[in-house]
Amino acid sequence: MANDLNRVTLIGRLTRDPEIRTVANTSVCNFSLATNRTYVANGEKKEETHFFDCEVWGKLADVLKQYATKGKQLAVEGRLQQSVWDAPDGKKNSKVRIRVENFQLLGGNTGGGGSNSGANSSYSHQEVPMESYDPGYASDINEDDSVF
Repeated sequence: MANDLNRVTLIGRLTRDPEIRTVANTSVCNFSLATNRTYVANGEKKEETHFFDCEVWGKLADVLKQYATKGKQLAVEGRLQQSVWDAPDGKKNSKVRIRVENFQLLGGNTGGGGSNSGANSSYSHQEVPMESYDPGYASDINEDDSVF
């Protein structure tokens, strides 16, 4: 049987400063990435923006929180991860996030105050095996832990 594929690569800008918290003695950083697309329809130039919730764990979360600020351009690579929970009214809710496995800070800020402007820096989860800081998303986090 063939393996399935779940890979995401995005380049966008942070919509706010990353938020960090600790779960099971591991840092978790949540942030939102905005991507823009410009296209021509019926001879008219149009632009659309999409927003993606992202999450990064472990040492990468600490690095991202330290160097990334609102407006910073960021390239992320990871996978889609869906969490499902029961709402108080009994309905099932779900949310899809991008689970970031590596990222690269790209040059320049737009409205952000980072001190790393102009420099490209790449960070990857390969420094630390994913298993060593992934406590099991669904079992250790409930909707009350979510910062979104």
